[in-house]
Amino acid sequence: MSNFKLSLPTDIPWERICVTEDMMDRNICDERLPAKWQTSMAVFKYRPDDANQLYPNYTITYLKVTATITGYQPLDKEVQGQINWNGLNVATIPGLTDLLNAYNPCHGAILQVLVGPSGHNEKIPLSDYPFFLDFEPKKRELYELATDTKEKQSRSIESVNVTKSAGNTQSTEIFDIDMGGGGGGGQVSVFGTGGGFNYNAPHGQWGTKRMNAEEGMATRSTDTGEEKRETYSFTSQISQMYHQLDSYHLGTNRAVFFIQPRPHTLEEPSGFVRGPRPVEGIQEFFLVVAQPKQQKDFCVAVRLDTSHLTRTPVMDFDRKSVSTSIATANAPVATDHDIPAENIVGARACFIDCWDVHYQCYRTEAHDTVTFDAPAGYRIEGFNDLINEATHGSTSVVVTPNGATLNINVQANGHICYEGSEVCVNCPDTIQAWAGHARRQVQVNLVSTTPTKKVGEQEVLMITTRGLCCCANERVRHPTFTNEYVTAIKAVPPSLAPIRPVTASDTATHLPSLVTGAPAGALQETPRTASHTSGLCPECAGAAHTLNTATAAATPPAPAGYTLRQANELGGYIRTETLKSLNDPFAIPKKFVDTDFFAKQLEYAVVQTKKGRQLVDRPASEQLPKRAVDYLAKRLRKPPKEVTLSDALALQGRELAEVSGLSEAAIQRLKLTALGVAFHEDKPGKGAKPKPSAY
Repeated sequence: MSNFKLSLPTDIPWERICVTEDMMDRNICDERLPAKWQTSMAVFKYRPDDANQLYPNYTITYLKVTATITGYQPLDKEVQGQINWNGLNVATIPGLTDLLNAYNPCHGAILQVLVGPSGHNEKIPLSDYPFFLDFEPKKRELYELATDTKEKQSRSIESVNVTKSAGNTQSTEIFDIDMGGGGGGGQVSVFGTGGGFNYNAPHGQWGTKRMNAEEGMATRSTDTGEEKRETYSFTSQISQMYHQLDSYHLGTNRAVFFIQPRPHTLEEPSGFVRGPRPVEGIQEFFLVVAQPKQQKDFCVAVRLDTSHLTRTPVMDFDRKSVSTSIATANAPVATDHDIPAENIVGARACFIDCWDVHYQCYRTEAHDTVTFDAPAGYRIEGFNDLINEATHGSTSVVVTPNGATLNINVQANGHICYEGSEVCVNCPDTIQAWAGHARRQVQVNLVSTTPTKKVGEQEVLMITTRGLCCCANERVRHPTFTNEYVTAIKAVPPSLAPIRPVTASDTATHLPSLVTGAPAGALQETPRTASHTSGLCPECAGAAHTLNTATAAATPPAPAGYTLRQANELGGYIRTETLKSLNDPFAIPKKFVDTDFFAKQLEYAVVQTKKGRQLVDRPASEQLPKRAVDYLAKRLRKPPKEVTLSDALALQGRELAEVSGLSEAAIQRLKLTALGVAFHEDKPGKGAKPKPSAY
């Protein structure tokens, strides 16, 4: 007979206690919507009534934490409010909009849920802290069958039931696994007899898989309603992403869940994949909190860290060649009215006795000089002769030590010698008569003073964080914890993510051939060799630097993807770095636009245009205080007036802040202003109406 004193399990009537408010739209009928690609979190809570509180020393409370995991897009309302879109430099707009609207997929996430006493809890012993009695899901692994018919995996919905103890959970997972098979075949004979047909039925697993269950051979008949009354108290559903999941620290007041994408197990026909799988979608967690009965309501803190792969340009020095004008000098044959020259013995006469016959020589001269000045942002690294002719003349090319100017000098000489006063019947009246001619033209090889040419891209790992904090029915907001911030930017090792050239032709570049520091004088024609130069962001490599690799010929283009092993190893690297970032004592959360990485990325975009190069080649004294300019001049060994904004952009914001006495935030704003970004004078979020979003 059924026991109707026990109630049927009921769906939990959740109550939302906090949510990330930046994803809520206050004005639903205007043209602007919240950003699509940002993570969000919500916390739901339910405390069973006293009839279901079966623990003598603890009060049981249920929490459901919902995390929306997406890629990262830097543009948000706060950034839009700071930038004066109408005051942007024309050269800055394309790079700025591309960076702020870039979508960086997520490849791993860590969710931390913490509970603790509300109010001042310094004197509360740890034994009286609330803790997690149970939570779901605890672990999710990959069971994958790779066949010629591809693979199918279980669905991503679990049903969670709370047993009558009100402190334990059970979960049921629905799955359907196709193990391949299915199909038919036939045989036929044309001039003979015979034939045949065969059919293979598909096989696999379909059904329901109950976790924490035991198998038994005994058969029994039960009343379903009575069994549920006796077994379950509450039921609910949580939505799952089908990715690998690990959980940690059950029994403490801190639960940690790590979500990572499924590894690649089936190789593509091309042999390459696009990289680690992304982690996208909604992930829900069900948690059972046990709290000492004498305590008031507890606080809940949630932190979500996500890992994103983004790309940084690999920059090389831009090189181009320019032909100079032709330097020409023509000197005619001299006459006795031209410049006197040497007096020589030109012949010998004999009549009874012999004597020397002297000749008086005269000369003409012709000179020409062509001066070539390197354009702004470039210096001369060498030259190649196009024309080099000299008959009774000479040519030379002189390059200044700083590579700013090249001079072509040509000289031609005419000449003739006239017989003197001595008597000589058979001697010629003139000797050594000639005209002079000289011409020279060179092709000047120019190299940019800073890397301005994008030749490839390199993978960079970016880790972001955001959080929530709720105490009882009161919301506690902490700006640096609630908003989405960047905590780490790290360059991916080349062995895991090799540099991808933009095009095959861009891999063949050239190494500077001008010997710097050489004294002024004639510079011989210099051959051009090949090199590969890449510029990395300060946060990726500690300082701006270049990587030169000499090669004799163009490097073959890199494959347009990752090998299976490479992609899985990159996924392992992302996991390791994400876990390490949680305990990094030097990590300082910043908005993406406040990082040196963003400033360097914007500089790379700006200097690819002529107007952009003119922007960063301005004197640093226009933006930086004198103290900082003097520091740069001493470090770079150049006069203060020659220090440019490009020199300042090469330093990290922290270093510039130390030498200038300004804050890092002020230095970052100066950097962005130097790159053509305009800001409102008012406080962030106020001022002129920002440009409408593209969401």
